[in-house]
Amino acid sequence: MSWTVKLSSVSEMHFRKLDANLRKRLLKDLRDLTELEHPIKHSQVRALTGDLKDYFRMRVGSYRVIFALLHEEQIIAVVNIVPRGDAY
Repeated sequence: MSWTVKLSSVSEMHFRKLDANLRKRLLKDLRDLTELEHPIKHSQVRALTGDLKDYFRMRVGSYRVIFALLHEEQIIAVVNIVPRGDAY
């Protein structure tokens, strides 16, 4: 069972602005996430609460990847990639 990652236009814009090393690390972590049967079991993934209760975050250094899971389509929908202080 393999998941597919889809980036929103906002997250793609933020991704392009990151330095090359952080982009590589982010791609590796997202690739690791796609290989899991249950991506929310990844050690760096946490469920969000409150208004964002249907979303998850993955920690990648000082950045946070905010995403939702579309179970039927097996898609990890990345909605934002931001520094920790701006994430919530």
